[in-house]
Amino acid sequence: MVPSPASLALRLLTTFLGLAILATVAACGGGQEETATVPAGGIPGPSIAFVGRDPGSPPAIYVLSAEGGEPIRISGDDEDVILWPSWSPDGQRLAFIAWSRPGETTAATPVAGEAATPTAEDLRARRLVVINADGSDQRTLADSLIWHSSTPPFRWSPNSSRIIYTALMAVNEQPLHAVLRVVNVTTGSDVPLAEERPGFLAAWSPDGSQIAFGAYVDVPDESGNEESELFVMDSDGTNVRQLASRPGPDIGPVWSPDGARIAWWGPQPEGGGNSLFMVDVASGEITVLGEGSEPVWLPDSKHIGFPQEQELPGVIQTPPDVDIMLMNVETGEQTNLTSNRAPDIWPAWSPDGEQIAFVSTRDGPEGEIYLMNADGSDVRRLTENGMVELMLTWRPQ
Repeated sequence: MVPSPASLALRLLTTFLGLAILATVAACGGGQEETATVPAGGIPGPSIAFVGRDPGSPPAIYVLSAEGGEPIRISGDDEDVILWPSWSPDGQRLAFIAWSRPGETTAATPVAGEAATPTAEDLRARRLVVINADGSDQRTLADSLIWHSSTPPFRWSPNSSRIIYTALMAVNEQPLHAVLRVVNVTTGSDVPLAEERPGFLAAWSPDGSQIAFGAYVDVPDESGNEESELFVMDSDGTNVRQLASRPGPDIGPVWSPDGARIAWWGPQPEGGGNSLFMVDVASGEITVLGEGSEPVWLPDSKHIGFPQEQELPGVIQTPPDVDIMLMNVETGEQTNLTSNRAPDIWPAWSPDGEQIAFVSTRDGPEGEIYLMNADGSDVRRLTENGMVELMLTWRPQ
């Protein structure tokens, strides 16, 4: 089963939406009235997809022009909760998780911070769905997905032809048994990879030749919990080898655009939060980058962006103060790009690395989408609709 240390985005997700909303919103009915139609091929020019929720409606996928204007709903069903939209690298499709929650037949939703015990029906109801940029041709590619905290549970291949995801293999086993699978978006063919080393949260290398993933090892840590380590394999599932080892779970690997390094995050061995790590693929040398989670590489392969909780001496903030940080991985220099007392979360860098879209509650409790330059300048508000917005993803051009 995927390890689940709390990330900042997950904690704020439970604060803004409430896990009970995610579990029961499908029973609310109503639905959002569509006010606009997406042009064929999708919104022209730079755009951002996100999960939005109006009161009385389930979460749905919306697309917003980077120039502003009204978001347009392209996917959503009154019977589903929608999570984790992700653009294909060619910008032609969105993949996402659709979660059918029939209510009485699913396990009770826990309070924030507690682990859920999902039923077999609940787990099988988590589907991988793909849709065109204009909302047409929605198709289910797979079911029984396992998803984890605030890290997308699937990744597109660089050529946009396949998606790798973590699938549940046996719902009655404890711990749950999962395996990496790859589905072809066009044909629907679905094959397992490296079944002898069940993994999770995998990511293709930029050239598509390798896959990095987290996987359990048989050695428990000092607290008795199973450890996961960082592995790499060829894209066909062969030549599995361990790339990095350190105490505690290793989560969400992301390759640098030049393919030379992999960044990931995980809990600090001594407790007290999450840390960022980086490994040189050729040498195996590991660098501890410092506090943070959910790293995003910038196009220059020298900088990563990430959210970081800010601590003020003697001050307890609820929700916490979260800022968007930029780090030079070669020098360790960090820059705070937002420096705002409100949470600034779900940062999404534009494909050219020049702009950052993010969600902030600086102007209201529900949060709105903002845009700023990559250096933190020229912050401007893109939405003003009272809708809860999260899980931003920028369309490749």
